[in-house]
Amino acid sequence: MVNQAIVNVGRWSALAFGLVYGFTHNISLNKQAEEQQKLVAYRHQEDLIAQAKAAFAKQKLIKAEASPATVELDFENPDFDFDTYINNVVAEDQ
Repeated sequence: MVNQAIVNVGRWSALAFGLVYGFTHNISLNKQAEEQQKLVAYRHQEDLIAQAKAAFAKQKLIKAEASPATVELDFENPDFDFDTYINNVVAEDQ
């Protein structure tokens, strides 16, 4: 027969090992879950940025379509606005 003290030491050692293993495993699972949450949040931010870029491009396209394509170059016309003409030329260069 095995000494009762050895059996008790074996039981307590197994219990301690199980507790340490469970604690470390729980920590690793929590880290994985936290990393997954960060990844989901990052992808959400990427989606928001892509939506914002698409909305900006659409808005820019609408503004480009709304602006007049040609500007009259009749300098002798009393309604000719030189400031608007210069602003349109600068906008076309950009």
